[in-house]
Amino acid sequence: MYKEILKTLYSFLGKNILNEEKKLKSEIFDKLNTKNDFYDILDFLKTETFPREIEEKFLSLFIISLFNRLRISIDIEKKILIYGNEKIDLDTLGINKGIIQSENLLKELIDLIDYGNLPTEYLFGILSNDLSFRIRIFKELIGSSKITEEKWSKEELKGLINSLTESTKNFLKYMVKKGKSSKDEIIKDLELKDTRSISAFTSAISRNSPSKKERILFGEKGKLYINEDYREILKELLLE
Repeated sequence: MYKEILKTLYSFLGKNILNEEKKLKSEIFDKLNTKNDFYDILDFLKTETFPREIEEKFLSLFIISLFNRLRISIDIEKKILIYGNEKIDLDTLGINKGIIQSENLLKELIDLIDYGNLPTEYLFGILSNDLSFRIRIFKELIGSSKITEEKWSKEELKGLINSLTESTKNFLKYMVKKGKSSKDEIIKDLELKDTRSISAFTSAISRNSPSKKERILFGEKGKLYINEDYREILKELLLE
């Protein structure tokens, strides 16, 4: 919808659209909210040929809208992103040097809109050109690996179980019962050929789980662990 409005305005006004910044903001760019909204506008910007000053204006309005949606302040005149006392120079990101040059980074940022619980500090830190700041954020991410993972509901776990084959369900029942087990023990108890069978089962569970959900199984040092947060619910569902 917003793509068509922008396209129509530009076809009528041409270069005079530069005098309608308030209208562009209020009727189009300030209203962009979903991934599809941003992708539609980006598609228009990269497939049309604009005079340089118009491309720069459209791109700046697009960037302002996108970072506002990601809850990061931006001063487009000073060419900086702002979060608390920290600042990032837009020129170092290469995000304001033309649609084609900025496209890949813009797409990656647009995709982050799906992560509604993504802490702004982490995103800002990753974008920073201050290496020490980026390393600090990286260390925090390592220590809090679940920052973007979502909890499972009982109904979602039921859907996962129903999507599994009987053999994978039996494997999951075993893990729910044991809580944790070495791979050698699993092979012996379930009469499997080798660790490749275990990998097939864990891959099937992972493959049928939405990417943003917490893991059901964890592997570490030759052992598998069930996620204790869901052990009782899984036990109940697997016995139905």
